[in-house]
Amino acid sequence: MKHLLPTLILTSASIALLAAAPPAKPGCADKPEVRLFHWAWNAQTGLMYAAGGKQATEGSLMCKNGVNLKLIREDNTDNMQSQLLAFGEALKAGEKNPSKGAHFVIIMGDGAAVFLKGLNDRLLKLGPDYGAQIVGIAGYSRGEDKFMGPAEWKKNPAASKGGLVAGVLRDGDWNIALKWLGDNKLKNNPDETSYDPDALNWVAASDYIDAAQKYVSGFCTELKNLKTGEKEKKCVQGVVTWTPGDVTVAEQKGGLVSIVSTYEYRSQMPAVIIGNKKWMSENRAVVKGLLSSVFAGGDAVRSGPENLKKAAAISAAVYGERDADYWARYFNLREDKDKLGNVVQLGGSAVATLSDNTQVFGLTGGGKNLVAATYTIFAEIVRSQYPTFLETYYPADQVIDSSYLKELAAGK
Repeated sequence: MKHLLPTLILTSASIALLAAAPPAKPGCADKPEVRLFHWAWNAQTGLMYAAGGKQATEGSLMCKNGVNLKLIREDNTDNMQSQLLAFGEALKAGEKNPSKGAHFVIIMGDGAAVFLKGLNDRLLKLGPDYGAQIVGIAGYSRGEDKFMGPAEWKKNPAASKGGLVAGVLRDGDWNIALKWLGDNKLKNNPDETSYDPDALNWVAASDYIDAAQKYVSGFCTELKNLKTGEKEKKCVQGVVTWTPGDVTVAEQKGGLVSIVSTYEYRSQMPAVIIGNKKWMSENRAVVKGLLSSVFAGGDAVRSGPENLKKAAAISAAVYGERDADYWARYFNLREDKDKLGNVVQLGGSAVATLSDNTQVFGLTGGGKNLVAATYTIFAEIVRSQYPTFLETYYPADQVIDSSYLKELAAGK
């Protein structure tokens, strides 16, 4: 088994020790609860370390910074939007720290324009200060988000013409495939109800896990051929997903390779932290406490394998899936054998520190705001394919607030 990057080796004894360790107690229940909804995503490993568990634990970075954080896994972005909307409505109704909804969510930065358009169109009806904004990043995908398909497509991109791929349309992993198509001057069919033999075609999935399962289960559908006008049965041949979706594909069926991923497109997919503008402005100390904890968690994970092991065990508990070995194994990009014995690239993410944040938000040395660039570039990709769905979107400077990062960088 070849490893592309240095990979943590966990012994059975260390795994057993982590599994046997009693869960840490909630550590700062005297503070108002702050709820963060998130996917299962290794780019959040620094966040996991900082929280210590589903609720910020005794001695955790979050509690030390006065943040009683509750982590809630939510794979569906529609539900994340609903949680942020419920929070905004409760805030408008007079609750200073709403007891329902999400204070924060974490999503893919390249899908943020679509997410924030649908959400802020509703939130801003409550008032001009109620919109959702990006205030930092927790990490980056560095390979785990990928476009998977037959090996022939990787060798000869034109062979993907007429292919059928499962994925969440207009979201981050779909963007990976769209960028690949553009790089190879190939056509995309944005209409999932039809089939174009000269383009890459799509089956809509509800989330990244559903996308993987559609390939594993051999999902087929009837689609109208745009050339012949006849309905034809077409089955899923590829998928856009991320860990654990890519591992599910490899373990349960196999036969696909990573055609392109965020390992190649390294700046495409930041894990952006989004919160309500009004609440954040009224609770700046909490926001900065959250961010500084995440960044310190990123520093800790980078500092050595023991901290990565600890964070991986917390990830398994928070996500309610797999174990510490799994999340540590796929933190680094690696090559494993799939069910058919073929070698496939799996996993790969990176955590972010305060220094990383000031750099990617263009706060040091007059650098470019890479998060804003990612937001805008991929908004335009969606609009080019779905002009009636995304006629307009909020400019990056309206949905990004880097003032919290500036204050942290200045030691405030």
